[in-house]
Amino acid sequence: MVILDVWTRWASTHQMCECVLQYCAVVDSYVAKVKPLRDYEMNANEWMSIQLVTKFLKIFCTAITQMSAIKKPLLSTAHTIFKGLQDDLAKFMKDLPNDAPPKLMLALLGSHCKLSDYFFKFDLLHYIWFICE
Repeated sequence: MVILDVWTRWASTHQMCECVLQYCAVVDSYVAKVKPLRDYEMNANEWMSIQLVTKFLKIFCTAITQMSAIKKPLLSTAHTIFKGLQDDLAKFMKDLPNDAPPKLMLALLGSHCKLSDYFFKFDLLHYIWFICE
């Protein structure tokens, strides 16, 4: 049975975030003009949060694309892509701006740590996989 840690798909969420970032000026303009929506106006920190989440999800999309491009998946290939994903996420976390919203930083760090836990278990099996392949 597949473990469902997230209810949405990373790629779809990434595409939606990219789309809203392309039209952020239009969104701001529309929300400012429609009185019932003014309570939902986004400030600079909220737009920055969407930008950071979009960059974070882009890393997952890249890994998903790499996995999908493989015609005959091997455990060693999956391990390599997983390691690359971990490295890219670690670099992303290191490069987060100091003024990023604290709640967002904690959420991104939490998801990175959870993935690191999976990677640690995954990495322990590397030698067994080598023998199996």
